Amino acid sequence: MNNGNGLKALNIIHKALLTGQILFAAICFYLVYSGMSIVADETLNRVLQVIVIVAATAGFFVGSTLFKKKLASIKAMHNASATEKFDLYRAACILQWALIEGPSLFCIACFFLTGNYAFLVLTGFLIALFAMIAPAKTKVAFQLGISEDELSEL
Repeated sequence: MNNGNGLKALNIIHKALLTGQILFAAICFYLVYSGMSIVADETLNRVLQVIVIVAATAGFFVGSTLFKKKLASIKAMHNASATEKFDLYRAACILQWALIEGPSLFCIACFFLTGNYAFLVLTGFLIALFAMIAPAKTKVAFQLGISEDELSEL
């Protein structure tokens, strides 16, 4: 990647993952709201509520912790080039995003199966968290300890 395409590609990946979650939620909402889905029994609803809360909490905290650890190891690489740092940063971002998106998609599937709007509310929260961790030029440069000019050349 050159001429600033690295950060653009990372932003495109983030936006595509975000859009996928939103579209899946919208489609499932439409299907449940219009009565086209078969609602599961109450026992499954209660079990899924516990699983979803554990998965969402674990996904967020494990993702954040792993991202911070990987970021610290990237910053400690004083002899690495900006390209090497950015490649490791991209992998850390994708890992963090996956650990938030997975529970989000699971929440949407649980909403579809049960018709319980609480799952959709939790999905909205996870989608908002996902949107807030979008890569921005200034943020990425600060996190990697490189200048914005170096980042623009990646």
